[in-house]
Amino acid sequence: MKTRTVHCLSLYLLIALGCICSFAQVQAKEQIVEVPFDFYHNEIFLQVRVNGKGPFNMMLDTGTDPSAVDLATAREIGLKLDSKGRQGSGGGTDVNLAYLTKLPLVDIGSLSVKNITAAAIDLSKVSTRLGRSVHGVLGHSLLSGCIVQIDYPGRVVRFYSKSPFPKTATQPNTSKRTVMPFRYNDNVLIRDVEVDGTKMVANLDTGSSGTFDLTPEAITLLGLEEEFKSARVSTNVGYNGMSEHRVGNLKNVTIGSISVDSPPVTFFVKGTGHDKRPWGINIGNVFLKDFVVTIDYRAKLITLERP
Repeated sequence: MKTRTVHCLSLYLLIALGCICSFAQVQAKEQIVEVPFDFYHNEIFLQVRVNGKGPFNMMLDTGTDPSAVDLATAREIGLKLDSKGRQGSGGGTDVNLAYLTKLPLVDIGSLSVKNITAAAIDLSKVSTRLGRSVHGVLGHSLLSGCIVQIDYPGRVVRFYSKSPFPKTATQPNTSKRTVMPFRYNDNVLIRDVEVDGTKMVANLDTGSSGTFDLTPEAITLLGLEEEFKSARVSTNVGYNGMSEHRVGNLKNVTIGSISVDSPPVTFFVKGTGHDKRPWGINIGNVFLKDFVVTIDYRAKLITLERP
C-alpha cells in the first residue's frame, strides 16, 4: 500500500500572523467550540466557510505555517494575492510557487476568525492523491494562540477559551497519559522523545497520514543506513508534488511516558524536501488516532491521553 502523506509548507517569510485564537469572536458566554471532522485517509478534514462562501474541505495541520489555500479556490473566492510567488518547502521535488494572501473571514462551526495569513498554492496534486478536493489547510496562523483539542476517537476538534487541564503540569504521567512541553519553530517540536533508545527532537504533525517518519539526518544518527537500503520503496505526495521514500520498522519509540514497540516508519530520502529539519522524527496521525491530543499554544504544553 502506498502512503498518502502531506507535509509542511514553510515560506520562511517575515510576516505578521493575522489571527490569534480569540473567543471574543465567538458567541457570548461560549467557552468551548466543538467541530466535527472527517478522518479521511488518516487526514483531518473540516468544513470551512471563507467570506461566507463554501463549505470548503480544509485539512487541520500543525505542520503548515502559516496556513494554505488552493490557488484556484483563492481566485474563486476573490482573494488578493501577492504579485510575487515564492517556492515553499515541503515534501516533493517539483517547483510549486506560493502567493501570500489573507483569508478575511473564516467560519469553522460557530468559531469565526478574521484575517488569517495564508499561502495560495496549487493543491491539485494533493487532491488527486487523496481522492478528495483539498481547498485549503488550516495551520499555524489559525492555531497560534489557541488551545485546541483533537479528539481522534470522537472525531471532534474543540477550541477552548481556557485550558481544560489547569493543573496538568503537576499531575504524574502514565502509560495512557503524558504531558510534554513544546517549542515552536515552523513545527510543534517536542524534546521528550526517544527513538531506539536515542533522544531526538520530534515534530507533532497532524497533517501527516503516517505513523512515524525519519529525516535523512536521523537515519544516519541512529545507524540505520542498512535498514534504509533494504526497506521497501514507496511514494508520497507533499506540497511540491511526488517523492520517493522507503518503509520499514523501528525497535521502539517513546513519547513522554508512552512507549510503542516495533512501529512502522517511513525513511525519507535525501533531496525530497526533508533535509536539515529542526526535528529528527515526525509523529503522524496513524499514531495519534488512538489519543485525545490537546495542544495549548499559550502554555506550550501537549497532552496525549487515551480516552
